[in-house]
Amino acid sequence: MINSINSAMPMPPRLKAEQNLSDEQQSLITETLSQFDVDNLSETDAVNIVEVFSQAGIQPSSALEQSMAELGFNAKAVGELAGMPEQANRPPPPPQQSSEEITSIVDYLTELMKEKYANNNSNELSEEDKQSILQQVFAKFEIEDGESIINTTA
Repeated sequence: MINSINSAMPMPPRLKAEQNLSDEQQSLITETLSQFDVDNLSETDAVNIVEVFSQAGIQPSSALEQSMAELGFNAKAVGELAGMPEQANRPPPPPQQSSEEITSIVDYLTELMKEKYANNNSNELSEEDKQSILQQVFAKFEIEDGESIINTTA
């Protein structure tokens, strides 16, 4: 059914996603940093901190910076001490989508397409129908022009 949408349609925009820390990630940050003395942090310590965070999927973000600051650590200074490149020179991490978000989008898209097929008494969708469906999906999931509906990066 989804194949009925013309593949010539422009690539839809990407969903907005803000990097938030889960309770588990927040706990890991607190536990990890409690093992180090903020005033006597070595390069090895900084590398270990960055490695632990990276393995836990914690990406550099304002949320991480704030969490570390609350514990007395400067995230930028720790990253520099660990030999990490300047954050401004790196692209932001790709948005993360849960399978529930993707399922919700697909379910809504399927519902809209079924309605259009029923209203048209046809298994074909006009360009106007396709654009209408796309705009409804954008509106419901607060997707802006130029963003993609589903993040396909890993």
